[in-house]
Amino acid sequence: MNAVTRCDADARERHRTLDFIGLRAHATTVGLIQLCEELLNAGVLKPEGLERIKNAIRTELTVSNARISNQQDFDTTLRHRIDAIFPQAPGQPPKEHVGSLDEFEDALGEYHGA
Repeated sequence: MNAVTRCDADARERHRTLDFIGLRAHATTVGLIQLCEELLNAGVLKPEGLERIKNAIRTELTVSNARISNQQDFDTTLRHRIDAIFPQAPGQPPKEHVGSLDEFEDALGEYHGA
């Protein structure tokens, strides 16, 4: 089994576990974002670590939305949106504007939920 397949299997199993225990709450997400900001400001979390956290979230969302018709557009839009809600490392320039909710929904294409 290669690393990509193992990673996908791990991501899918983590997704099923998160779904089972219900950790999809807005409060949990807001807490994670605040925690990341606090750790960045304290110098405990490095920008590379924050990128790994955001990539893990993106991977989870990609696994949970595997039936999206235009996966590449979805991935790009998702990456921009995740960048927009997470804090920047001190001294880093702000991220670009990510667009409207309508633009994000357009990126989903024919996908209308699980």
